Amino acid sequence: AAAIILLCFMPFSVSAFATIQQQALHAPTKTIRIHTTLSLSNSDNNDGDDGGIDDFESNRMDIVRSLQKSFYMPESPKAIPDSDNNDEAASSCPRAQLDESTGKIINLPLWRVGWIETPGRRNCLNVHEGIYTHMFESILSTQPDTNDPLYFGHLYLPGGTKAAKSGEERYRLKTWREELDDDDRFDNYSKSSTLNAPDISTPSVDRSAVVGCLMQIVDHRRMEDGRLMLLVQAVERFVVDEVLETLPYSVANVQILLDKEDLQFKGDDNDKNEQVDENFCKYLRGDAVTASFFYHDYEFNKPKLPLGEKNNSYLSKDDVPWLEISNLLPFAGYSSDDVSLNAANEKSSSMQESLLSSINNGDASSNFAEGELSMEEQLFNGGILWDPPSIQNVIVRRSLDTSDCDALETLLWLAMDDFCRATGFNLPEEVRVLMPPEMDYLDQMPSEHALSPLYPKIRRQRRLSYLAPALIENLEEVGKGIRHIWLNTPSTNARLRGALERYDYLNNKLMGQFE
Repeated sequence: AAAIILLCFMPFSVSAFATIQQQALHAPTKTIRIHTTLSLSNSDNNDGDDGGIDDFESNRMDIVRSLQKSFYMPESPKAIPDSDNNDEAASSCPRAQLDESTGKIINLPLWRVGWIETPGRRNCLNVHEGIYTHMFESILSTQPDTNDPLYFGHLYLPGGTKAAKSGEERYRLKTWREELDDDDRFDNYSKSSTLNAPDISTPSVDRSAVVGCLMQIVDHRRMEDGRLMLLVQAVERFVVDEVLETLPYSVANVQILLDKEDLQFKGDDNDKNEQVDENFCKYLRGDAVTASFFYHDYEFNKPKLPLGEKNNSYLSKDDVPWLEISNLLPFAGYSSDDVSLNAANEKSSSMQESLLSSINNGDASSNFAEGELSMEEQLFNGGILWDPPSIQNVIVRRSLDTSDCDALETLLWLAMDDFCRATGFNLPEEVRVLMPPEMDYLDQMPSEHALSPLYPKIRRQRRLSYLAPALIENLEEVGKGIRHIWLNTPSTNARLRGALERYDYLNNKLMGQFE
């Protein structure tokens, strides 16, 4: 009883247990097992020390941690049902996993917050809200004895949790189909339109996103006050396909979104205006997404937080080496081990052969009258995906009459080199490693850790298309506040072109050239 009384007075920000009652209502299959004897007092000590507030807080957090260890205890293998019933299996084994047949991530918990991530970035999260400490503790409890990746979804929501609680329709979690059917999605909102949460507003389109980033948890530590510290990195992007739960936190099935270059449903000799049936696309998309995931082991190394070995101890704020942690951010690094690339290239080659075979056999456009456009075309035609907007009055000092990614990559590196020379800026290691080996004549020194020759250049170009604009996202209006544009761009080519135009704009200003 005393434990219950203390938990009732616990600040919302320091414990995940503010949502246990909600979870019990929505997840009746979860069994809570408590094996701990709780003690609230030090009455056995007769040293005359009355403890005071510090001892009270320490005892209270001991109780919280005891409950956490019991509530989030991993299920034993015997407790996981061996059944063909997918719903039953999903409820007892909630880990987010890739469905290789469709390229979807099933049962993905969503972290809906007020900023945007893009693939190739790394971040250190300070999780303090009860809803999300509960969500991440649940995720961490699904990996007791394996090295399988732990995924969650990062989805933009202006105002974060406050917006989710406002009850406004534009902040409701939707699927991409629901978003396409919403006639109000292009409306601009002012402060006065946000009735339930007037302090949540932006001067532009202000609503919950449906395109987000698939995040992988690399390392974690628990803090003394109940917060979680998570080292995470963005590995792919996705679009919400099916909403499964909204309480106590959101869970969805999401479709991984590849760039056009990774998944071309039309051959080079096909009519570009020819329609492609989604029923043809969805299975080949599954193969392409699976092939893309094979590259993750090489594309994303897995550093540990610089906090020593885990020993079940809890960190205080004074224990955290903030400077050392900042050295791991903001971009993810490549692994030095390229052994996984052989299998990745083999899988990618097999996928491409299957795709070309289907295109040559005419499967892509057969019986289209009874089908629908590919998901990617629907997202682009409906304005969920879009090309970066052009910048007016830019003096382009190089030819842009090509759509070839190789040429755009070269032009972008020349523009970045000009920018660095004019500003004295040195590119970070995670960017320099993307420099093509034949461009070692640039002023920027190539990375000492060259990428493996087995690594496909189109994936190198895709990484560059996200990282290059990130370097200038705080400079001028051409870079500020448009991270969502790069996330929603449908192709590597379009991102490279958009980034090149912005570097040319900045270089024009630095050189004093204007039209």
